[in-house]
Amino acid sequence: MKTSLRAFGIGLFIAGASFTLYEKFGPIAATQEVSQYEEQIAAYEQQIDSLEQQLQKENTVATTIKESTKQEAKKEQPTNTTSKEQDVITRTIYIYENMSLYEIGQQLEAEQIVKNGREIELYLSKPEFSRSIQKGAFDLHSDMTVDHIAKTLTGKKMD
Repeated sequence: MKTSLRAFGIGLFIAGASFTLYEKFGPIAATQEVSQYEEQIAAYEQQIDSLEQQLQKENTVATTIKESTKQEAKKEQPTNTTSKEQDVITRTIYIYENMSLYEIGQQLEAEQIVKNGREIELYLSKPEFSRSIQKGAFDLHSDMTVDHIAKTLTGKKMD
């Protein structure tokens, strides 16, 4: 009697376990999971489309702002005088926050204040100058020495 009762209990256990496994991994559960994933994919694709549209709007706004800033900078280019007698060029240079030494050198070379922007870049990389470059507008001349330009950009006194 014990063995038959034990066999009957084991049979019930196996039947219950097989029903549970079929319910969890059967074809109905798999199709439900696939449909859930398809819904999630569709929602993600909609989010991607809306974010791409938003990115395009931001890019157009950024380009218009950049163009307007360039136009304003061209309008605000004061003191572009050239002295005929001495060929001395006077320009106003704008130094912005987080501007690299390379950018400063390129700007000075583009404005014809120095012939070689790399030279001023290397000179400004000295510890006494690199840590104290001031942001703002500076009136510079093409007849200034590299040392004089560096001291003007850092606000140090001339010797």
